[in-house]
Amino acid sequence: MPKLHNIEARVHKPLPTGYRVKVSILDLGMYINGCVVMPPNGDHPDWAVYPPKQNVFGRYISIVEFNKKLPLWIEVNEACIEEVKKYLEESRDVVIDDISDEPINFDDIPFGK
Repeated sequence: MPKLHNIEARVHKPLPTGYRVKVSILDLGMYINGCVVMPPNGDHPDWAVYPPKQNVFGRYISIVEFNKKLPLWIEVNEACIEEVKKYLEESRDVVIDDISDEPINFDDIPFGK
């Protein structure tokens, strides 16, 4: 299915159980800050994306609501998940495995002589 909207997502900050994401729907001039994306874990086998909510007198209310069967939500959902996957891939530790076993000669390293 072709994309109907120009959507960008960016991880805003990691959370203890997921990631806070800012979604920009550029063709509509709409910006949604505070979506929460939860990767699969032992209890939930699928990715989950939640629109932002705010605590009002002990009850959480939705700031933005979507019909989750329509293309806008489907595209927002996909963009959020893809951005978190990209963020996780970029933040992985890099293991260098092509280092030779030769001893290091410290005379080759300039220490501000």
